[in-house]
Amino acid sequence: MATRLRSDINVAPLVDIVLVLLIVFMTLVPALPRVLSAALPRQGRSGPPLPLLRLTLNRAGHLDVGDRLGETLAAALARQPDRIVLRVHPDLPFSAPTRVLDEIEGLRPGTKVAVVAWAG
Repeated sequence: MATRLRSDINVAPLVDIVLVLLIVFMTLVPALPRVLSAALPRQGRSGPPLPLLRLTLNRAGHLDVGDRLGETLAAALARQPDRIVLRVHPDLPFSAPTRVLDEIEGLRPGTKVAVVAWAG
């Protein structure tokens, strides 16, 4: 009696691999850290508002510093603002705000800046 070759796919190894992966994920998921550290603002904060420095990169690529006319970036950062917001015109190339962020990092290392797209 002659034996014929079977052309079926043997799914037993596939099922074994899937079951092993299922067991691995079932044991690892409970051990994963689920806590994200986030600094949330406190409600009911009293006292004067924190100093805010507004920087604006207009369409021409010119940097307007704060509310004072003619003030340089170095002089504005010397006032030690707690928050810095950089408003960038969306038509500018990516290198324009990067240049300003590099300058801020050079003047005050570790400063965090909020970057906002602004069409004005």
